[in-house]
Amino acid sequence: MTLVPVYHGYKKRELLREDDRIVRSHVADVLREASKNLQLAAEEATRRLGSQAWSILQQPNNPIEVLSNYGRRVYSIAGLVEHLEAGYSPGWSRLRVKEEDLEKLMEIDNEMIGYSHVVLETSKQILGQVRSQGWFDTRLIVTLNESIDSIERIVEERRRFLHGSAEIAVENEA
Repeated sequence: MTLVPVYHGYKKRELLREDDRIVRSHVADVLREASKNLQLAAEEATRRLGSQAWSILQQPNNPIEVLSNYGRRVYSIAGLVEHLEAGYSPGWSRLRVKEEDLEKLMEIDNEMIGYSHVVLETSKQILGQVRSQGWFDTRLIVTLNESIDSIERIVEERRRFLHGSAEIAVENEA
């Protein structure tokens, strides 16, 4: 299909959409693994604290509950990333996503890869510390939070870009 002039553009856009889906799926898988690590770390820390866990869990913003909350937040973001709009525009749609727009979406998505891996590595560090020492360096929460915030910022940037380009394309048709 790439050799046929009429279909060349369609096929290239379809391949870009597929690449976009693969990147988003990878980011979602990495985030789900990080979420699992954070939940395991919270459970393990609670178990290792034994009778002290109850008094720690009663404190507001205790590190165990913070870990558990981050685990849920990361899992939620994974689902969000995986199900983001793919830049698909069927022939009958008012939304026209051009090839250069799809390439820009890929650039935006690629930014998420690095941050998702930071989240995963930080979750592994936390889990490893809990397993070896019974506790973790709470400063790692700062790294975790910054990376998660960056992913959320990128998701929002992606939405604005896609819908902004859709508004431009619709205006151009008028």
